[in-house]
Amino acid sequence: MAHHSHHPSTSCWDHNVDERIGLIADGLSDNDDIRKKLPGLRTLLREYLSPDVSVESTDFHKRLLRVFRESEYDFAYQQCLDRLTSDERDRIEKFVADDKPLEDVSDGFDMCVSLGVREHLQHLTGVPFLQVSSTGVQALGFPPTNGTNGTNGVHLNGHSPTQVEVAGLSGSSSLDWLKHKDGLFHAFAHKLKDMLLDHEDEHKVIVYKDAPFQNWGLVVDYTPQYTCIPSSVAGVQRIVKYARDHDMSVRCAGFRHSWAPIFGRQGQITISLLSLAEATKIPNFTALSKVLPEWLLHKNELQTLEVVPGTPRVKGNVLVRIGASTTNEQLRRWCVKNNKYSYPLNVIMVEMTIGGTNAPICHGAGRRHQTLSDLVRKVEYVDCNGRLQTVDDPRLLRAAAGCFGLMGVVTHLTLEFEPMSYALMKPEKIPVLRAIPPPDDMADDEIPPALRLQNWTPEERAADIKRFEEVATNGFYTEWFWFPYSDLCWVNCWDTTADPAGTEDYPSNVQTFFMFISQFTMNVLQNATVLNELIKTLHLDEAAVTLISRAAMFALPAWDEPVKTYLPDALHFQRGIQNVRVLDVEVEIPLQPSETDPTKPDYAVVRRAWWDAILSCYAHSSKGCPQRMPLEMRIMGGSDIVMAPQKGNTLGTCAIEVLTLEAARDMWVPYAEEVIGKWLSYRDRQGKKINTRPHWAKQWDGINVDGRPWVEKMKAEDYRLEKEEFKGLLAEIGKKHGWSLRDLKKRFSNDFFDAFYFDNITL
Repeated sequence: MAHHSHHPSTSCWDHNVDERIGLIADGLSDNDDIRKKLPGLRTLLREYLSPDVSVESTDFHKRLLRVFRESEYDFAYQQCLDRLTSDERDRIEKFVADDKPLEDVSDGFDMCVSLGVREHLQHLTGVPFLQVSSTGVQALGFPPTNGTNGTNGVHLNGHSPTQVEVAGLSGSSSLDWLKHKDGLFHAFAHKLKDMLLDHEDEHKVIVYKDAPFQNWGLVVDYTPQYTCIPSSVAGVQRIVKYARDHDMSVRCAGFRHSWAPIFGRQGQITISLLSLAEATKIPNFTALSKVLPEWLLHKNELQTLEVVPGTPRVKGNVLVRIGASTTNEQLRRWCVKNNKYSYPLNVIMVEMTIGGTNAPICHGAGRRHQTLSDLVRKVEYVDCNGRLQTVDDPRLLRAAAGCFGLMGVVTHLTLEFEPMSYALMKPEKIPVLRAIPPPDDMADDEIPPALRLQNWTPEERAADIKRFEEVATNGFYTEWFWFPYSDLCWVNCWDTTADPAGTEDYPSNVQTFFMFISQFTMNVLQNATVLNELIKTLHLDEAAVTLISRAAMFALPAWDEPVKTYLPDALHFQRGIQNVRVLDVEVEIPLQPSETDPTKPDYAVVRRAWWDAILSCYAHSSKGCPQRMPLEMRIMGGSDIVMAPQKGNTLGTCAIEVLTLEAARDMWVPYAEEVIGKWLSYRDRQGKKINTRPHWAKQWDGINVDGRPWVEKMKAEDYRLEKEEFKGLLAEIGKKHGWSLRDLKKRFSNDFFDAFYFDNITL
């Protein structure tokens, strides 16, 4: 790489990524103390900058991790390592310490459930996430568990997993569950026998008492009285009937990957639709599979995946019935294995349930695509009386298919799938100015010098604008990433083909493992306290963020030729991203009509929103760098779902978000409020405020806009008419099915939904 000269200023406003890395290397040269605490970092950065040395992405990550592994003053590497399974630890150590090739280390690797899910299962069961080995059970980050007997079984607190009663596990929660043995049913305490007795094994329910709940983003926490894990529709019905008979409310949770207050209530019932079969699968076999009953560890009725009869809205499509506990990973594998049909859109993450992505109206990318809820053709749910009901009327589905769980416990969804197609992926790394050129009214001196291009002609600028707008308008999948203070954008836009010839799996095993390595690196960097000392020593606030962004961009692919892969694989192109805990705010901005042709979208507001976020990030570079993860934007369609933030966006939607790492939590909200304030300020050509609304699953609670809580604006302005239409459609469904809105408030609501939808209904 070309070496860059360095200027006296240390601001990222003036210096590009390589120049800032050079400043870090210079600072390490001038300070023996900090250099000793980060052994090998100066050499790595110098070689990275040298035109005579080639440092590939895998080598950069390996050597960067080795810096923290060998540091005698920072323990982030070991602490992050201790959170992994023994298999994961061994592979990382072979890669970092033993210098084994990535191909060898990744052989046989399969991405395990995320760190957050492991923590959740530990909180729920009181059992640390354990790895069974020939030497017994090894708790992650803890010494070997007492009372193990090697590979012959696991004994926790004196109880064998083969015993009928499994109770009193370590931790704050106790496990109450029912098992049938020789015609005798055993149930533990809490008067749950009437709910759980007299049914076959496949309809049993596990119940935990007083198990603390936290969402993945750590912004929602409460303690339900009961956390129930059903394995069948009948099990769900028994839970709801118990709630009805004991005047309790019921809410569901899966992988808990949301930042919004859409979960349960303190002291009530939470149904966990988390797939324990997925959470305890080989090769990351955990002690939970020894503690939990075997019937809960297999795919069950709530993980159904089947093509069903019916008439799709588009000829050639099919209807697929999916259990609410089915994960995106199970769905992806099913589609690829059958190679006949696929969902046309989805979220990136595979560690989510279909129920969890549908309830808050999640989305994918591409202007031709609406939300996931718009694909729903039938909803099967357990109502407030414990009866199984269905909704398949297209008009009523506009409420039922995106109802946040307020209608009842959704057990199955029938979605319309398209014939399998194949993505022609060709990700690119493009200079920031050229990927999405700044708005026409943004002066050159507003652009950070670090991002400016020499000799960028007006003709080239016009061509770049045209290219961006054509891709945004017509691309099957359209997405842009910018990591803080990067010189380049990662552009992931592609189209599909019906021709399967030359299709390959993506990501490969090697690529998946490297994604895991990059996420591990991210966690080490955000937890390394010695980097704070580096920042203070060099007076370079963005030093740590520079390394994080460089490592992240280095890990993302860019190809000269397209790679053809199965559509579901391309939609879920990143694996394991849930291993890095982040905070995230996202808004949906309606695309505005072109001044010359109102039937086509204009992208001036989109370009403004993108660059306002970039400039806000630079403005805070000397204030602790509150944004430490990417700015991300997807162009998508509108929606017919009543409560979708994309509803009414006939020309499409700009879904734009900013993220940060957990380490920046303390400074995040004021920064997020500043960025959101800009995004909500845009007006159309008539001077009217554009109806920009937040993504329901992202962070909006606890954030102020225009000097008041954002949720007040959502209720009084953004969804003033929609929430009444939504309640009207729910009431119409209830009239058919024998329940009222008052029943919904009592049985399936929570504190937020009480105030948002049901404030005029008394119990």
